[in-house]
Amino acid sequence: MKINKKYILILVLTVFNTVIYSQWYVQQSGTNYALKSVYFTDINTGYACGYNTVLKTTNAGVNWMNTTLQGNHQSVTFADMNTGYLAGDSGKIFKTTNSGASWITQSAGTINNLTTINFVNSNTGIAAGYGKTLIKTTNGGMNWFSISNIIWVVDFFSSKIIDENNYYVTGTDSYIIKTTNGGANWFSYTMGEVNPLFTVEFINENTGFATGCCGMFLSTTNAGINWTDHFYLSLGFTFHSLEFMNAATGYCVGSNGMIYRSTNGGLWWDSTATLTDQTMYSVQMVNNTTGWVVGGYGTILKTTNGGGPGFPIGVEPVSEVIPQEFSLYQNYPNPFNPTTMIKFDVKSNGRREKAIINLSVYNVLGKQVAEIVNSELAPGTYEVSFDGSGLPSGVYYYRLTIGGFAETRKMVLLK
Repeated sequence: MKINKKYILILVLTVFNTVIYSQWYVQQSGTNYALKSVYFTDINTGYACGYNTVLKTTNAGVNWMNTTLQGNHQSVTFADMNTGYLAGDSGKIFKTTNSGASWITQSAGTINNLTTINFVNSNTGIAAGYGKTLIKTTNGGMNWFSISNIIWVVDFFSSKIIDENNYYVTGTDSYIIKTTNGGANWFSYTMGEVNPLFTVEFINENTGFATGCCGMFLSTTNAGINWTDHFYLSLGFTFHSLEFMNAATGYCVGSNGMIYRSTNGGLWWDSTATLTDQTMYSVQMVNNTTGWVVGGYGTILKTTNGGGPGFPIGVEPVSEVIPQEFSLYQNYPNPFNPTTMIKFDVKSNGRREKAIINLSVYNVLGKQVAEIVNSELAPGTYEVSFDGSGLPSGVYYYRLTIGGFAETRKMVLLK
């Protein structure tokens, strides 16, 4: 039998390039329902939940077993290897004491939708949700009682328990509330924005982060007394889950398959390739390299190398084919108002090494008015969005420089 060497080479390059770019691997969930939360008790045993669905794996996600459990489950957590909880719509809370083999209903004392549940030990936990619902148990869920003594109406979306006394909860109107006495009193902080904060995370008792709608990103280094609005991580996209493994490394996941990663405590972020546009709702890393993300249409992604190579935020790989030449494409749309997409090719030098890329915008006088990309990128085809909101209407030139290669194209901003 004659072997088509060209076909084998193309196949090998395609597979190799997929490995290079997408370091989050799809696992088969067996469901098409959106998965809203994931929780692993160790590197092999994990759970995910969604509409009428509770999934469990005992082999690191190679197989997921589906248990049908009525309810729109929004959050799953475990107090220990055997004892876990689900919270969801209509005030439903379920508990397992046998590692998910069976679930029993608990009376939450509310019919409001619950969005988050957290336990600090086998006895003490809180759940929160819509209509300023904030409830607590001190006996493993046998009884739940309200600790919502705030006077304004807010919907809650995430919670974090530091210890028996210190809890944080985030919600609508960019609210973050904190208690230092187990819920007897609450202190509030808000950016004064209508955007909700969907997730909050702390790496120790003083250092924490919060993010949510439109990519808002806040941090604190004094236990939530003050929050610093660093920047918007994304242009209009939403983050639904945030997790830090240590003081340096953390992940945000959200709209359009976005998985952002920081390796310096949230001061700078890059983007890891997922090759999906499904919304990601929950992330959990069991160590610096291994973790899972779940999201829309039953999507489960796993990484074993921390997400692989990262890309500058806003720069996305759009093809699995390695270009043979450097190229700069015409932007689209053109004319544009106020955003446009720019695509470019980075060819391989034969060693798969990264190249230093600069993509900048100039006015008709030759003055640089924007630097879109200035970083190292692996060989591939990329696309980046340019926002001309801060520029007047007119003719502009965008220029790609890679080593000794340079190419310039014209674009028109019409407002």
